[in-house]
Order: sequence, then C-alpha cells, then structure tokens
Amino acid sequence: MPSTAFHDLDETLRRAGTACDAAESHGTLCGALCAGLDSDAPWLEHILDEASGTPEAQRRCREALLALRDSTHGQLAGGSLEFAPLLPDDELGLADRTDALSEWCQGFLFGLGLAGDRLKLDELGDETGEILKDMSQISQAGFEGEDTEEDETAYAEIVEYVRMGVQLLYEELQAPSEIVPSSDTVH
Repeated sequence: MPSTAFHDLDETLRRAGTACDAAESHGTLCGALCAGLDSDAPWLEHILDEASGTPEAQRRCREALLALRDSTHGQLAGGSLEFAPLLPDDELGLADRTDALSEWCQGFLFGLGLAGDRLKLDELGDETGEILKDMSQISQAGFEGEDTEEDETAYAEIVEYVRMGVQLLYEELQAPSEIVPSSDTVH
C-alpha cells in the first residue's frame, strides 16, 4: 500500500482521537480477517474504543476503516499476492519504521485473538505456528543506531516475511474444511 494511505489513515485516526495508529489498526484488521471474523464489531470497537474526537471525525474514521477492510480483504482473498502490511515509507527513519512494524504485528496478534476459542491456533501446521511465533518476536522489536544499508535490507526482508506470512495464514485459516467422501458409492 502506498505511503500516502498510511499517512492519511494515521491522520484520520489522530483526528478521531483513537489510541491506535495506522500500523496497529491495519494489523488488528488483518488479524481479524485471517481469523474469519464475520462481524466488524470486535476489531472496529477496539480501534475506536474511547475515541475522543468529534462525532464527525469518528464517523469519517469508521468509514475509512471499513473501506480499508474491504480493500484489504480483497487483497488477501484475491490470491494474487497483492497484500502488503500498511506501514510508513522510507521517508521515516528505520527506528520509526521498525516501531510501526512492531505495532503492526502487535495489532495482528490482537486481531487473531479476537476470535477467541473459535480459532484453533494449536491445530495449525508447523510452518504457520512458526510464523505466529516469529510475529510475536517482531512485535517486541526495536531499533537504535544509525541506518545502514544492511539494516535497511534486513528490515525489508522482515516486512516481506510478514507480508507472505499473513497471506499464508489467511489462506490456511480460510481454507474450507476437507470433505471426506463417504465410502458408499452410488452407481
């Protein structure tokens, strides 16, 4: 997603007086979509909880989040690997982008958790379980120091890992249950 989308959503959330920023909000939304939540209520309520902006700013924020839900769901469900986490562009320093990625992963894990016991994460395959474990570690990440080319490359690789990991989780969690044919055949 383009950086302008990140900044526009961040500004919309700020005006609405939410505690969540654009990265965390998109992560929460993506976790909820991967969990197959049919209702907007849990993730949207979390983001707009205790919003202190004007009713008009809150309405615009809700509309922006619902439009983001529709476009993100289309990217994940489309199977064309267009999905990307909503993160700031390279114009921000690596420390700020790392913080945003950490917040995105925190939001994603929270969004998955909104499904509660309905989502059987312990039944996932080894690869998807490893992705969730890695996202938990990324959610704690931080960066200090000078931005080097090696650090930029490492950051880009982690973002790509998250991007592909979310797509894989979505596909695995949204896959229809295997239908086992009956042994009785009709001729």
